[in-house]
Parts: sequence; C-alpha cells; structure tokens
Amino acid sequence: MSCKSTPSSLCYILTPSAVLPVATAGYLPYWLLLTSVAGTYNAIQNYFVIWQSKEVYAGKADEMTFLAGRIFGAWTMLASLIRGLASYNIHEPGIYSLAIGTYALATFHFTTELLIFKSVKPNRASIGPLVVGWTGLIWTLTQREHYTQ
Repeated sequence: MSCKSTPSSLCYILTPSAVLPVATAGYLPYWLLLTSVAGTYNAIQNYFVIWQSKEVYAGKADEMTFLAGRIFGAWTMLASLIRGLASYNIHEPGIYSLAIGTYALATFHFTTELLIFKSVKPNRASIGPLVVGWTGLIWTLTQREHYTQ
C-alpha cells in the first residue's frame, strides 16, 4: 500500500515524521527521544525484575533489592518523561534545562557509585548508563544556546 493510494491523513500517520520530533537544527531531539524510550524500558523492567540492575551494581549487588529497583524505576521514569518532553520541545529553555538536569543527575549518580561508593563495577551493564549520562550531559550543555536562543 503506497501513500498515493491511501487518504492523506492515514498516510501521514504511517510516516516516521508523524511521530519523530522535529530535528531540523540537529540530532539532539532524536537522542533525547532514544534515551527516553530506553529509560522507559528500564523503568518498567525495574518494577518486575532486578537482575539487570544487580549487574549494573555488581560491586554491591546484595544491596539491589526489589524496593531499590522500584525506587530506581520511578526515578528513571521521571527522567524519561522529561527527556521525551524535551525532544518535542527542544527550543523551550525551561524544559531544556530540566533535560540537562536529568543527565547531570544520572551522570553524578553513576560516576559516584563507580568511583566513590564502589557499587558500580565496569562491565557490559554499567557502561551504557555511564556513556548515556556523560554523552547526554556534554551534548545538552554544549548545544544549549544553539537550541534555546
């Protein structure tokens, strides 16, 4: 079925541009949406299983309880909602600042757990949160004026 043979409104609904944020000024909105979707998965997962989080916090895996998983899930869902909102409202300074805050908080958390509290050990599970946190923080900080002027 091609868009030429369907009503224009249905064709619009079926195209990626109908659901993806506008990214004419750069790719940061896509990054925000990607990390929002990934965070949503992680938040939901933390409500039901904690083995992935135990792997992230392998240095003190016994401290990763189901309660800690649910708290972490709620915190991650809030960050995901903010990032998703920012991906579609990238030019709003207040929302942009909140998105920076989500990356700053995640970066601070995972970096201190790695370097100070020693609960995070470098492994395949912990590299993702560290890379996402630092990449998101640096990218949003360096592009703030570009997107919010």
